[in-house]
Amino acid sequence: MMAAPAWKVACEEFVTGKNDDSSVAVVEHALTNKEITVLDLVEELGVHLTSTQAESRAQATRLLAVILHQLPKTFVNTQEAKFLAAFFSEKLQDHYSIMPHVLHGIYALTMSQYLLAEDILKLVQALFNEVQVQSLMKDDRRTVFCILAHLIDQRLSDLQKLDAEFVLGFIKVLDGEKDPQNLSVAFRLAAIVCQQFPIGNFAEELFEVTSCYFPIDYTPPSSDIYAVKTQDLVLYLRKCLAATPVFAEFCLPLLLDKLSSDVQSAKIDSLLTLAECAEIYGAEQLKPFLQPIWLVVRKEVFASMSEEVVKACHQAVLQIVKTLSIAISTAQSLLDDFIGGILLDCRHHLSEPELKLFVPSTKFLQVVASASDPACCKVLGTVVPLLESQFYARPQDSQRQAILVTLIDFLKIAIPYCTDIHEAGDTGPLQAFRGSVPALFLSLLSDRNASLRLTSVCGTQTLLDLSGFLSQSDMCLLAEHLVKLVLEDPSRPVRLESTKALAELSLHNSVIIQENVMPALLNKLKEEKAVEDYSSSNTEEIPATLAAISVSSHMVEDTVQHIFDYMRQPGSNSQQEAGLKALLLMVQQCTATGDRMHFFSTHLVPTLTGFTLEQQGDMFHTLDALSFMESIGQTVASSLNAGLATELVKFMISIVLEEDLSMIKNIDVNKLTRVNNISDNAALHALFAGSLSSCMQQVVIPEEVLAHEKEVACTCSKEAVCNMASRCYANLINKYREGANLDSLLNNAIKDLELRLEPSRYSEERLKAFSLWVWITKALIVRGHPYASTFKCKILGQLSDTELSEKAANAFSVLLHDYDNVLSSEMHCNIRLMYKQRFFLETAPQLVEGFHAAPTDQKQYYLIALSNMLKFIPRQVLLGEFPPVSEPYQHLK
Repeated sequence: MMAAPAWKVACEEFVTGKNDDSSVAVVEHALTNKEITVLDLVEELGVHLTSTQAESRAQATRLLAVILHQLPKTFVNTQEAKFLAAFFSEKLQDHYSIMPHVLHGIYALTMSQYLLAEDILKLVQALFNEVQVQSLMKDDRRTVFCILAHLIDQRLSDLQKLDAEFVLGFIKVLDGEKDPQNLSVAFRLAAIVCQQFPIGNFAEELFEVTSCYFPIDYTPPSSDIYAVKTQDLVLYLRKCLAATPVFAEFCLPLLLDKLSSDVQSAKIDSLLTLAECAEIYGAEQLKPFLQPIWLVVRKEVFASMSEEVVKACHQAVLQIVKTLSIAISTAQSLLDDFIGGILLDCRHHLSEPELKLFVPSTKFLQVVASASDPACCKVLGTVVPLLESQFYARPQDSQRQAILVTLIDFLKIAIPYCTDIHEAGDTGPLQAFRGSVPALFLSLLSDRNASLRLTSVCGTQTLLDLSGFLSQSDMCLLAEHLVKLVLEDPSRPVRLESTKALAELSLHNSVIIQENVMPALLNKLKEEKAVEDYSSSNTEEIPATLAAISVSSHMVEDTVQHIFDYMRQPGSNSQQEAGLKALLLMVQQCTATGDRMHFFSTHLVPTLTGFTLEQQGDMFHTLDALSFMESIGQTVASSLNAGLATELVKFMISIVLEEDLSMIKNIDVNKLTRVNNISDNAALHALFAGSLSSCMQQVVIPEEVLAHEKEVACTCSKEAVCNMASRCYANLINKYREGANLDSLLNNAIKDLELRLEPSRYSEERLKAFSLWVWITKALIVRGHPYASTFKCKILGQLSDTELSEKAANAFSVLLHDYDNVLSSEMHCNIRLMYKQRFFLETAPQLVEGFHAAPTDQKQYYLIALSNMLKFIPRQVLLGEFPPVSEPYQHLK
């Protein structure tokens, strides 16, 4: 007698409970290899599927369901899918113990691509008619929701054929559900049902089975990290309640009722739900509830102690006003009445700026005004003249200051709605105040109170942003006032803010700047030159003002020349720094927009190079001046394309390394200082290092440059130059292409620096060499180079060096600190992801081990090194390493 096929034996073993996993694998293998069909499997299981024993039927059904989940979505053909749909539909009437497996099987079957629409409808109808879903266990109910979710997502058009029948069935499934995970799915589905099915006569029932959960009162268990979050449930339910305007008549009374709750979270949830519902429900549905809504909101805005509640009130009213504004053609009176009521209740608070309700009222009205153009017109039409009258009626500067700030805030609200007022037929929200508002701010520019002057300058920037609001004569008068403030005002904040205002004016009317402002500023410089007085701080701010207002190409080029003329005049270090600061500001402004880079690389940098060579003695060598020089070089070079950057590199090399001064134009070469002793011209090196260290990686930097920077870093007598050279070398090493040349450079650096680090060397030489070693180490760590370990070990070894131990401990802060101008993305450097975490995990155990092995007087440096690393490491990484890392600190007790 022939032995039974393996798959049949596996079926029998599964049903009898002998070997579940292997039996499924055997049956699946037989199916996928076409040894049998799904119908053959059902036929083989027939005796068990029709058994009088519920347990046997359950096991057979379970096997079929498990197998269907294992098979590809395209495996079951149309005929098999039809058969299985009929089979599972009938099985839903079987014993309750079989129900979980039937549902599991239906879930698998609904994923089949060959399941016809009629079979889907058959399954869903059977599911609704035969299954009392809320009597099932939690996991089985979840399966039902998963079935419906999959069908709604993938076969919505088929389900829509059931129309209201599906709505009623869904209501039955949802009614009484308590599990948070199931509810999160149910709420999402309910929103789709509202939008895609004719809920019609069942609207109230569907609303009741969802709204009964509002507001959500659920706290996930702290022990379950995968539990549904409260906020997720809140958002899902909110979208459900806001899914259709049909819910308006039921939902708005509910929200009003919950707004009176003593529970703060319920108030906030109700207000935010109202905000989301407003647009969907529309103006007509909101109409009967506008007055009661405002009464509730008014109470919270004026009396609530919670900022969250007030913020939610703002959002709710904002959306309501937007909705009323959208329907303005049919609901103009609704918008006018609603805003009119708000203005009526807030108006008297605006007349009392010294009282506590002034600020809440103005903030709320600003929210209302920001909702739409009509709302802005109505609010500002009432508020602006009221604030103007209050300003003139108040003698105290503090009260006038508060009113002025509030007025500016209201004016800012009008910016999006203020098109060019000169356009025909355009009134704009501020049309009526084109005379009074500018006059108010312009008059305050000469006020005796510095705070009022400062605030009025800020206000003029807002006026400039109001398109077409200021007339040409207003702008001319404003420019005159601002120039006077920049040149003469005793308050530095006022002068700086005036410079910003002039820069803003330049963007709106560059003609006035070129014809009125720039000549006035340049004349001031000439007057100071005539009396040989450059000590005035106001005068030293003029170059920065010139830079700020230079927006066009022509203005930029002219201003650069004026700044160089200014710096060439006899004066103090601060005068030189002011000029360099202005050049840097101009470069930064232009690189932000990508403008004038060719001019900066071919004119500004060469001119600045020649200028540095003209200087004698210590002039131009302050730390601030050097920093500005380095930043100018970095900002220009980092913004250049590969072609321009290559040309710039060639120019700088020809000057510094080849001492070829012929490329410097418009400079008397006979007046230039020698280049070969770089310590005599720190400014030149700052520009050189800044330019070459920040180019794109595609730009080839010769090895001679690296050798030069290494030598400068180790031998220059000026500490600032050594530091710049070390940073430049680090940037270049980080971007140097992989290969034998890089390995050779690193090996030579190791050999040279280890020699300089010998204890027998002078202390100053060792410190310089060690500083360069640290920066090279950082460059290699950031890019993830194999040599990083070698360099790091040397730093660890110096923790026991009497002379370098403190420097070595602090070096670990340098290794992990982020710098804008060194080894950063702005400098086009190679930055490996998570290099800090990787370095910490590798180095922390070595520091702990070194701590235990070190003499008592050296242990502190290992602790300092460890502490310097901890502040840069994410908390999650520290938690995993905390026990071993924290152990050395126990010795401090």
